Amino acid sequence: MNIAWFNPFVPMRKTIVCLVLIQMLTSIPLFFPVYSLNTELGVAVNGEKIVFTNAQPYIDEQTSSTMVPVREIAEKLGAEVTWDRSLEQVTFRSKYATSLLTIGQKIISVDGKQVEVDAPAVLKNDRTMVPLRAVSESLGADVDWVGERNLVLITSADKAQRSTWIWDSKLIETDGDSILAFAANQKLTAIYLRYEKTYPAQDVYRNFIRRANEQGIKVEALAGQSDWIYEDKHIYIKQWIAAVTQYNASVGALERFQGFHFDIEPYTLGMWKTNQTWVLERWMATIRFIESEVNNTDRSMTMAFDIPFWINTLTVPGSSYSFSAWLLEKADSVVIMAYRNKALGSNGIIAVAKSIILEAATLKKQAVIAVDTLSSKEADYTTFYKSNSSLMESELKQVKEGLSPYPSYIGIAIHDYVRWIDLLNANR
Repeated sequence: MNIAWFNPFVPMRKTIVCLVLIQMLTSIPLFFPVYSLNTELGVAVNGEKIVFTNAQPYIDEQTSSTMVPVREIAEKLGAEVTWDRSLEQVTFRSKYATSLLTIGQKIISVDGKQVEVDAPAVLKNDRTMVPLRAVSESLGADVDWVGERNLVLITSADKAQRSTWIWDSKLIETDGDSILAFAANQKLTAIYLRYEKTYPAQDVYRNFIRRANEQGIKVEALAGQSDWIYEDKHIYIKQWIAAVTQYNASVGALERFQGFHFDIEPYTLGMWKTNQTWVLERWMATIRFIESEVNNTDRSMTMAFDIPFWINTLTVPGSSYSFSAWLLEKADSVVIMAYRNKALGSNGIIAVAKSIILEAATLKKQAVIAVDTLSSKEADYTTFYKSNSSLMESELKQVKEGLSPYPSYIGIAIHDYVRWIDLLNANR
């Protein structure tokens, strides 16, 4: 398996990222709401508040743009910063883009493309001050405003994944344009798409995945059933992996799935209540079977599992080893189903997910935090179904702030596309 999470088609991805960034920089305001120019403005990168020593962030009174010292922000986001005193130009380079600003000009060059911004870079107390959003997003970062705390929250590109599940694959045929427009609006970086060999037509998958890739969105092949743990059901796993592999081999590079995504939840079976140990043993045997099949077909494909947050409370039968750690060892990444509708508190998203986040960090694996928008028979606090999209986004900001300091954390997933759309429409 390939541990790398990002699209391997680097030259194409760089072009895509550049185009997306230009669109973002020209369409999104480069300022945040101003509640008081006298209130101290805070900036946090990956949950860590930056202490500015020589120059403080401020809001430009003419443009209302948030201005920050470029070096502190860019270097926190992993970019190299150089200053040309004779030309009064600052350049910052990252794996996502190379950007150049000239003092006094309202233009930023992103990989050679000229983009107008609301405020020019300026020299203040011998420090280069730049529009925060323009610099952050040109480096692929996500930027949020937390108004109640006068805080700008910056999440680096490697921790800003945003994804969703599409279980009904016919939707890419009937609503493909709408899905991709939604993906662009929500800044999705990944889609978990159920793959069926018989429908829709292969050309529909090809077209959708290619267009998604052109937007910088990777698509993983999604499948899974609770009863897949039964040995006589392994033939379906084998056939499905073979079908995805055959599809990938028959299409162009940008039309391929980039990973296998498994949602197997055997704890929903009746057997779980009567013989949990047997179910865990069969679950492990099934994961080993999947691992073998993936390794025998296409090692370039990543392998991800959806897992419940509480699985870390169970151990591998006959040992004291955490079952979630065992699953992490087998996967490239996991999606932790931290189904709660509050970020904070002892029963909040951050608290219930943290144990597996820490395990993943120790094992050098990646983890996405998932929330739910479907109705639940368990309890209202397990889903945003009765909430609204703005409140959900507010909670997710806190999740990002709380978990982005951990090296294993890479982003958020919202389950699922259809109900998420319903949630957004209900707020209009």
